[in-house]
Amino acid sequence: MKILIVDDSQATLEIVRRALEKFGYRKLLIRKASSVKGALKEIGNWQPDIVLTDWYMPDLSGLALLRAIKKRQLNMTVAMITTVDEKEQVDEALQAGARFVLSKPFSDQDLHEQLLPLVQGTEESLIMLEEVEINGELALPKLNQLERLIHKHVDKELVIQSIKPQYFDETKVPCVMAMYEDRNTQKVRAVGLLDVYATCILASSHHDIDKQEIHQAIHQNILSNDILESCKHTLSATAYAFLDKRTRMSLRIKAVKFIGTPFRKLESLYETQLDSRIDFSCQRDGMALGKVLLVGF
Repeated sequence: MKILIVDDSQATLEIVRRALEKFGYRKLLIRKASSVKGALKEIGNWQPDIVLTDWYMPDLSGLALLRAIKKRQLNMTVAMITTVDEKEQVDEALQAGARFVLSKPFSDQDLHEQLLPLVQGTEESLIMLEEVEINGELALPKLNQLERLIHKHVDKELVIQSIKPQYFDETKVPCVMAMYEDRNTQKVRAVGLLDVYATCILASSHHDIDKQEIHQAIHQNILSNDILESCKHTLSATAYAFLDKRTRMSLRIKAVKFIGTPFRKLESLYETQLDSRIDFSCQRDGMALGKVLLVGF
């Protein structure tokens, strides 16, 4: 996990660095920059996973840095640590793509609580993907079987349709990764990647999620524990459609994780051959179209 801290205050750079080192993130690497120009140079050479930037700096603002990263379509997460606390400016940063805005002064725990959803899912999912073994007996369901299970156990109004194969780009993260395991061996046999819309749709199909919570999730790209748990319940209720052809046993959900930053093995799932994947959309009344990729192993 590579994190770049950007701030013209040497004291703040050191405070954030020390806080990060306390958290125990897996394979943590930290670099610092005291200006936006310096940050862009580090980004080009080092390609961090996460950028934590101040707003006010001598050359350009942190907001300008955020927009430059988005314009260049760089696959990295950006958040702001700043003295700014006015709602208008905070909203401006969030709308520009900041995952969170943490106002100074802050405690180590404040920073940890904001960062944890962004790094935890990526770390744990990367570890699990490293353990995936390829075999020729895919346990992927047929789309009509999956829809029947959803209609029977979750939501009669949810519509599922096959879509063209998806390719990885900046819109694919953040997302939710669902891992399906063999009940006996606990080995991962299938992985589902759900965009934020699909996650909210499946969550709302199980539990009546507050509209404001859904709106916040979609526009800030941050999913609450309530949404994740409700989505997990829906996926668990339909895991029976994933049938191991050798044992004749269905799979079960191993983990459902929020992925805040891209990594190579995540991107490679979108390169899976067509005979080992299913791409589909899901939709329910009053909500936008969500997209899902299922990959079998």
